[in-house]
Amino acid sequence: MGHLGWTMEQQAGVRHYARLANIFALLLVLLFTGLTLSTGRHRGWIAVAVIVLLWACFTVYMKRTKKERP
Repeated sequence: MGHLGWTMEQQAGVRHYARLANIFALLLVLLFTGLTLSTGRHRGWIAVAVIVLLWACFTVYMKRTKKERP
C-alpha cells in the first residue's frame, strides 16, 4: 500500500502560493488604506479594520490547524 497524503513538492507548492496570496493581500490592503487616507473617509477605516481582522483570524486558524495535524 502506498503512502497516503501530499508529497513534499505538493506541500511546498501550497506554501509558495499561500505566501504569494498573503503578499498580494497585504499590497491590496496597503493600497486600500492609502486611498482611504487620501480621501479622508471614515467608513473606509472600518473596512480596513474588518479586512485586517479577517486576515489575522484566518492566519491564526491556519496555524492552529497545522499544529493539530500529525
